Amino acid sequence: MRAPAQQQPRSAGRPAPSAAERLPDLIKVCRAAGDNLRANILRVLAEDAFAVLELGKIFAMAQPAISHHLKTLSDAGLVTRRREGTSIFYQRPAAIPGPLVQALFSELDGQPLDAILAANISEIYQQRLQHSEAFFNLNADALKQQTEMICAPSVYADAVTEAAVQQAAVQRRHALEVGPGDGTVLARLSKHFTRVTGVDNAGSMLNNTRRQVGDLQNVELLEADFLKLPRKPRYQLVVASMVLHHSASPAAFFRQAAALLQPAGLLVITELCTHNQQWVQAACGDIWLGFDPRQLTRWAEQTGFSQRHRQFLAQRNGFRVQVHTYQLNSVEPQHARL
Repeated sequence: MRAPAQQQPRSAGRPAPSAAERLPDLIKVCRAAGDNLRANILRVLAEDAFAVLELGKIFAMAQPAISHHLKTLSDAGLVTRRREGTSIFYQRPAAIPGPLVQALFSELDGQPLDAILAANISEIYQQRLQHSEAFFNLNADALKQQTEMICAPSVYADAVTEAAVQQAAVQRRHALEVGPGDGTVLARLSKHFTRVTGVDNAGSMLNNTRRQVGDLQNVELLEADFLKLPRKPRYQLVVASMVLHHSASPAAFFRQAAALLQPAGLLVITELCTHNQQWVQAACGDIWLGFDPRQLTRWAEQTGFSQRHRQFLAQRNGFRVQVHTYQLNSVEPQHARL
């Protein structure tokens, strides 16, 4: 994929590309976006990544045809592609390349999404969710060993706890942890918050959590889908450690976190950086092979968060861990999303 020439960073002393040099790439961008189907593909890819087969289902189109349009968009620098296991996923660039593309995306995102496309997207999310739920209910006990190989909670628990309590302005009344796993982080948060809730949609996973926190009086466990919790701002902190790579829609995760947090509340995300170890999809039920930190921050900012802190933790076996702290702004984000 080649970004438009006018959007390339300049080295010190190198003159800016001339108008004549920029023109071919400008034309390529305009031609790529100047098609009804491709414009709608860009609209669908506003937040999340979708595999070629998923996009084919969303647009009711055969794979060769959808692949042709995706190649046109990729050649113009309007989408990026990455392999997730045996599938190729497409998404919009994590770092939007230049004012022309920024203006294009902004205009597209201001248009309402066709109801049929929105329904098809919801169906894709539901299929992802069902696959994830089935995996965790069947493999809860075996996952502990796999988790130790990738990143044990003890590796990031201190960093998460510190991030959760470092903002003095944030009151510590009620914290929510999504996917509390073995309860390590949940137990630590219970020492700093009046009330702590752990939520997971797999009852078998909560059984493992209960073994760690069952005696703590200020901890409650809730078997529910995080994305379906009533959207009321009741928490001062939302924590998700090694959860987002199992999420059917990471962008929807950020939106839900924003809806559940009170103004100035904190969201602490611990995730794997982008990697290519495909075995985790079969062994651990991962949907995504880690995340580019710029993409995480883009989702956060689109949802009304500002980044307060981030750090990267060294880890064995080729995995690197990132911990991000975001604070919810008091002002709503400027544009609505799906």
